[in-house]
Amino acid sequence: MNIEAITFDFWNTLAVDSAPVEVREMAAKRMTRLLEEAGFMVDFENMMKAFDQCRQHCYFCQEVKGIDFTPREQLDWIMDYFEIRPEPGLWNGLFDAYTTTILEVPPVFVEGLEGILKELAARFKLALICNTGRTPGWVVRKVLSRQGFERYFNTLIFSNEVGVAKPNPYIFEIAARVLEVQPDKTLHVGDSLITDVAGASGAGFRAGWYNPTRIDKKVECDVVLWDFSDILKIQ
Repeated sequence: MNIEAITFDFWNTLAVDSAPVEVREMAAKRMTRLLEEAGFMVDFENMMKAFDQCRQHCYFCQEVKGIDFTPREQLDWIMDYFEIRPEPGLWNGLFDAYTTTILEVPPVFVEGLEGILKELAARFKLALICNTGRTPGWVVRKVLSRQGFERYFNTLIFSNEVGVAKPNPYIFEIAARVLEVQPDKTLHVGDSLITDVAGASGAGFRAGWYNPTRIDKKVECDVVLWDFSDILKIQ
């Protein structure tokens, strides 16, 4: 394939949320408690409804419009949902409660990831291209750093930091520019057919579909990875 660089998606590619419902509920409970302590009566069930609607809007912005709906914008959206205008100190506490729960309930990384990254880093330039959703880049960086994985990447690119999101070709172009590698010499690997496969192809990258559940579907891409370790076969 004559590849010089590989970029990776994060969620559901390098790592999966170990307890997605628990993590969202933890954030919602923390926020509800903070608001109640400040005199705002917001119940847990409505907070979870606000989370769900905000998440759907986030996906729409990213997948359809190609722009990021940042965690800060998400918190403002949720506060507008409840018609609450928190003072700065409360807002900062709510933001921390909303965005940092995976530091306490960390994601589970793909088996053997460190060894795979170490071998790949000796052969290719590596980058992460992550649509951040509720979890901002600095939190994902901390999770990667705790595991010692950050050192294997030449650059980490997060949608909330650059303002655009996969499948927008611009976020891929940023990666190619930073890596100093031509798009057609770069393979992007991810699980999403919209944001990763179609996004990478639209930016002129080679596209790798990570399909660990072995979905039986014909997909236009350069390579299908049934097991993550298959990436070691890439030349």
